[in-house]
Amino acid sequence: MIHLLSILMLVVGLTSPPSVCAVVTGSIFGPGSEAFPIAVLPLENLGGDQGGRLGSEFARILSRDLRLSGYFRLLDPVTFVERSESHGFAAAEPDFVAWAALGASEVVKGTVLVAGDQITVEVRMYDVAGRRDVPEVGRRFTGPRTDLARMAHRTADRILQVLTGERGPFDSRIALTSTRGGGLKELFTYTFDQEVPVAVTSLRGIVVGPRWHPDRRSILFASYQQHQPRLFQIELASRDVRPLTSQGVFLSGAWSPDGLQLLVTREVGGNTDIYLYDAGGRELRRLTDHWAIDVSPAWAPDGRRFAFCSARTGAPQIYVMDIAGGEARRVSRTGNYNTSPVWSPKGDMLAWVTRGSGGFQVVVQPIDGEARTITRHGSNEDPSWSPDGRYLVFSSTQSGRRLLWMADREGRTQHQLTSGAGGDSSPAWSAWLE
Repeated sequence: MIHLLSILMLVVGLTSPPSVCAVVTGSIFGPGSEAFPIAVLPLENLGGDQGGRLGSEFARILSRDLRLSGYFRLLDPVTFVERSESHGFAAAEPDFVAWAALGASEVVKGTVLVAGDQITVEVRMYDVAGRRDVPEVGRRFTGPRTDLARMAHRTADRILQVLTGERGPFDSRIALTSTRGGGLKELFTYTFDQEVPVAVTSLRGIVVGPRWHPDRRSILFASYQQHQPRLFQIELASRDVRPLTSQGVFLSGAWSPDGLQLLVTREVGGNTDIYLYDAGGRELRRLTDHWAIDVSPAWAPDGRRFAFCSARTGAPQIYVMDIAGGEARRVSRTGNYNTSPVWSPKGDMLAWVTRGSGGFQVVVQPIDGEARTITRHGSNEDPSWSPDGRYLVFSSTQSGRRLLWMADREGRTQHQLTSGAGGDSSPAWSAWLE
């Protein structure tokens, strides 16, 4: 990081103390604006990793996370000046001169030890220009083999935290609906070590609008399996599905930040409004009361406000309203068709979908700021924020099929996440898993 810190010292006139340099880095260089060349080596096998499969898989997952972040350029393993086959490799310092000649800014390496079903992974990162270990990144994990992917994701998040001042978003999950199982939409989940999402339900009905409970153990969704849409919740550990609402037409729901209340889109007498419910599915009060359609509620992180879509001016637009009541305030000012609002985790931005001449695109707007369209190709819908507030996931037809894509909030980087048959829609990004 020494070469980077030198640049920053010139920029800020030597006014920032060393302890905050990483944070300053993150504020100046966002995803896509500065790609740090980094080498990620397979973990050295200290015993039990037959064929080095676990060590290679760890490096693959970590490398993909760093690439998706937009901050790094991954060096080609074919060019590596060191290999992890020999015992004692990870304990030794890297050949800093050789890595510098290759253009590496950082080098990540480590070890894996397998004992039955348990694995122990140790990871270290080295700053090539400074010729030193970066102790803040060093981690030691112990757990079952099935935790290998999470160990890699947590390492990626830690590297981002050390170099940018903010934890990365990869130790998390994404819920979505998809037709890739054949037939109607079912609920799926996705993690960043996967190419293909995993099915969670087989209800043989239309599943829409998944939303995570704040504890990340269950997912709320609407289902048409009983002819009229109702709200259900699935416990991920047991796969137990239970209804949250009684008879009636319920189009969508969203948990409050504390998990004690729900915003619900409900149709009564042919008119759709937004209601407040408790966690047990009991109506507390009606929040909007307008002849126009009010849909797609999204809680603000402070739990005191919500955004929603309303056609009360003649076309769908985005509004913000206090939970306690009062007038709705319009916040979307560009375009004549805006829908699907989502609030950033820090509460400083909203994202939504706008329809233009080229189809649907994702818009990001600071509260009371100027809107920025961050997608340009294909039809892009259903945005959802990452837990760190730097990225959004959305469904897109950029590659032909409808799949999940990820972009940073400035729109500099665009990455396809899922592959295969497609039909992926309505992604919802969870909070960090711990």
